[in-house]
Amino acid sequence: MSTHSHDEMNNLFASAAGSGIISKPTQSLLSGHLGPVVIAGAAGRPLEDIDASDVTLITVLIDASSSIGGSGLEKAVREGQNALIEAFAGTREEGSILIALWTFDSVTKVVHAYVPVSDATRLTDKNYRSSGATVLYDVWCDALASNVAYAEQLRSGGTPVRSVVVVLTDGEDTSSKRTARDCAAISHDLLKSEQFILAFVGVGSETDFRRIALQMGIPDGCVAVEGSATPSALRAVFQMVSKSAIRASRGLVKPGVQAGFFGP
Repeated sequence: MSTHSHDEMNNLFASAAGSGIISKPTQSLLSGHLGPVVIAGAAGRPLEDIDASDVTLITVLIDASSSIGGSGLEKAVREGQNALIEAFAGTREEGSILIALWTFDSVTKVVHAYVPVSDATRLTDKNYRSSGATVLYDVWCDALASNVAYAEQLRSGGTPVRSVVVVLTDGEDTSSKRTARDCAAISHDLLKSEQFILAFVGVGSETDFRRIALQMGIPDGCVAVEGSATPSALRAVFQMVSKSAIRASRGLVKPGVQAGFFGP
């Protein structure tokens, strides 16, 4: 798996700015928060080992805060994420999909960066346990930064890339260093490039998830809310995400602001 130094990451951000993927202010924002987690998240299969003529990068960000456990949803999250991987494995697009998995509670964690579906990590009670607070804004900014860098590496090597980033949470941000405005600045740039699909799934009825997603710059057509915070409802959410991501990998969802990720 290829990894990058601090300088290489900044060069990739500069390249993305030069090709119009991000603006100069967003380049500065990403470079200013470049830490070990972002660098780890930007790792992935080396370009020379990719046989597909184009690639879909699917980044899944899963809430692991204490409220997940308090609602009795830990097992459903593990089962749902694992079923999502299995759904990708059964498609003709499997060879062109690289998937990254992050979790977040009081900190962001890269379970693995961009790997083929066959190498994706299944969640267990050892690598997914809920605890702590919710750094929703931090994980969004970190994951987008990692995606920009790795996608730019592939594009620079001549491989067309589409990116799908989806976050699943059962609550609003409580502990991030970044703000919703930071999220929106990055999101708006990436959507304008029409190379990215950014999606948000909220679970539960006590939070105005559509308002939060809008403040983070995520289009309404890419926001889904499941009011019932039950295991069966959560498993259905993951099934919905997998179907939408497969449609996106087939080019059936137009990237950008007009994306209808959760459409029929």
